[in-house]
Amino acid sequence: MILSSQADLKRTGITEPICRDNHKYIFGRVGIMLHGKPSFCTKFAVIVKHGRGQVFKTLHWLVLSLETQKNIVGVIVAENERRVSRHLRHCAFEKKIAMVPASWIIKSLHIGMLLPQTQDKHIPSPTVNVPEFPISIDWSEEI
Repeated sequence: MILSSQADLKRTGITEPICRDNHKYIFGRVGIMLHGKPSFCTKFAVIVKHGRGQVFKTLHWLVLSLETQKNIVGVIVAENERRVSRHLRHCAFEKKIAMVPASWIIKSLHIGMLLPQTQDKHIPSPTVNVPEFPISIDWSEEI
């Protein structure tokens, strides 16, 4: 009788084990909506899926996956952030979904872990209080 060294793993067919708990994938439990040209979306979808992430075509399905907790993190990756509509930005802001450039995926791959999403554009800038000076009539005559 010949025993396999991987006898304790469950198998789907001949060669692929189901249990992969010892591996950590970069985009595991991350839902990503890609926004850009079809060639951009196709290329980055392959990369994200290879890292065990989920790719969504619409914001609606991304939000549903976050609400049902199939995904922990939701991100909108834009090819060109200037071409993203105000409506999409507003909806993402309401649902607290980060909007990041495509370089975020590339940098995450180079580092080997998921980078934090920065939302500097959504944070309102602090208002500056200008002290009030008493205006004298003499100043207006000098001008």
